Amino acid sequence: MRRPIALFTALLAGLVLAGCGAGPSQVHSAAIVGDRSVPLDDVQQEIDWLLDNVPQAQQAQRQGKVDMYAREVVRGRVVHELAQIAAEREGVRADPAEIDELIRGSGGADQVSRSAGVEPDRVRDLASDQVVLQELARKYLGSLSVDLLGTVVTGDEPGNSAKEKATALGRRIADDPDRARATVRQTGHQLVDEELDFAETLQNDPELATTAVFGSQQGTVVVVQPSRQRAGWLVGLVTERRTAEQADAEAAEPQVNPEYLYFAGLRMLQPIAEEVGVRINPRYGVWDEAALAPAPNEDELTGRLLRSRTVNS
Repeated sequence: MRRPIALFTALLAGLVLAGCGAGPSQVHSAAIVGDRSVPLDDVQQEIDWLLDNVPQAQQAQRQGKVDMYAREVVRGRVVHELAQIAAEREGVRADPAEIDELIRGSGGADQVSRSAGVEPDRVRDLASDQVVLQELARKYLGSLSVDLLGTVVTGDEPGNSAKEKATALGRRIADDPDRARATVRQTGHQLVDEELDFAETLQNDPELATTAVFGSQQGTVVVVQPSRQRAGWLVGLVTERRTAEQADAEAAEPQVNPEYLYFAGLRMLQPIAEEVGVRINPRYGVWDEAALAPAPNEDELTGRLLRSRTVNS
């Protein structure tokens, strides 16, 4: 049995707190995932638990900065719904014994609930989701690859950041995907034209492997920043996304950090989220499909997924 070492979830102590967001409640759901509702009352109950039991949350409350905690609660519940759908569709499951061992190895339910920022009643869901996502990533190792055509945009300019330039270029490519190669060359940027294997990328460039590149369907223009440590925004048209009928059973599983394996599995939820749709109650912001998480507003999206018409073969 493969055993993850610890739960990989955003620690409340590591969150960068921002100003408190607001928005009118129009429905009784904090989020809607396909036909599944994340009840608003359940999310508020979990936020209240954090404020009663987690010192960092209490400090944030005194500063009037609780919105990051609220969005993380919503994110976790949306991921749980998506992971359940993925488990049903993909035939993966979380072994109860593995869930128990994961919780024990992470310090027990009480420790996990405080460090990960979830109610004690949700610790088992959190652990189950992690096991499912790691198994989901393993399922696609050796079977998933994408063809990417684009470039990397660097250099902020007054009134025109690298992110803004990358988004503008992405829109140009999405408007005329058949001319993507010529469009990139016209900008003077170096052309990127690669076939990317999921397993190899996860080993050699795990940050790239866990971006929207591998979760996007054919014809999508991805505008993302693959790494906070390396300058540049990737603008890439996914000209083809392939999943083999069956992964090579004889191929050795690549040696991958379990944390990256978890985030790679999380990325495999992207096509499901796109298909069923995710809507966030405005009080928690908007759905950032590139990050698979709520963002405070449209201006703070971590990236863009721009749909083009089908690319000619």
